[in-house]
Amino acid sequence: MRITQILDLPPETLNRALLLGGPGIGKTEVTEEYAKRLAKKEGRAFVDLDLIDEETAKGLAQDCRDHFVYLRVAAPHIFPEDVSIPRPLAAGDVIDFLTPVRLRILSRCRGLLFVDEITNVKRADQRVFFYSLVQEGKAGWSWRLSPDVIIVLAGNPPSMSVDAEPLPAPLLNRLTVFNVEPPTVEEWCKYMDEKYGARWERAVCEFLRESPSFLFEPPREPEGLEPYPTPRSWTRLALQLHVLGDGKNEDTIAEIVYGNVGKSTGSKFLNFYISRVPKEFFRKAPGALEELRH
Repeated sequence: MRITQILDLPPETLNRALLLGGPGIGKTEVTEEYAKRLAKKEGRAFVDLDLIDEETAKGLAQDCRDHFVYLRVAAPHIFPEDVSIPRPLAAGDVIDFLTPVRLRILSRCRGLLFVDEITNVKRADQRVFFYSLVQEGKAGWSWRLSPDVIIVLAGNPPSMSVDAEPLPAPLLNRLTVFNVEPPTVEEWCKYMDEKYGARWERAVCEFLRESPSFLFEPPREPEGLEPYPTPRSWTRLALQLHVLGDGKNEDTIAEIVYGNVGKSTGSKFLNFYISRVPKEFFRKAPGALEELRH
């Protein structure tokens, strides 16, 4: 399925799903957008736990009834020993376990936990850690996810990432696996308009409309130094070209284009952008462009 179709899934279907697809196609963006839309639908305030201060986090750990929390974590950075921290008790020769504040929030609140880069995990104890997290929402001695938290995992197939490895069968068996494809060019252009308004170079969209196959071209080899085009790299290029404007020479523009989408695709875009395209045409409002196109 296309990555954008994830937005139409009910929470019960997306919960405990693995989004398996190429790098840069929008898995993180779509998952965060899904969380924001669900929060709005449920009449809750969306909170990205990565963007709050410690005082706010402590408050949410006590009361989050009107909030929808979101947390993205990179799977290779999660270790079993980070979840439950031992603390000796004052009386007796026993210990209790402390839970980090953001995990405490996830044990009490409605929200979405996005575990990215799951296929990049190398350590066996880390992989086993995710078995119980996915199946039971439990990790360590003392921490359990709230049943109101949706768990979504994402990763790259080994054919597209030198760091990616196949997942253990017991972990796969706990997940619904969605093989996701890039968005369409029209979906990407709409996303750029909605997120960046006029702050991006629309000629990129027009080029991709003429040559949609260039939106995502994974490299033939999963390891190398040559950039390649993905929705993420086109986004970066469109933003950089807008900042440059018309004041830079063609050599500088060429280096930026090649540095984002590679020389093969980049040379085709440069031919379109520099030689054939009146730039101001593409800086018209999208509605005006549609009228001219028809």
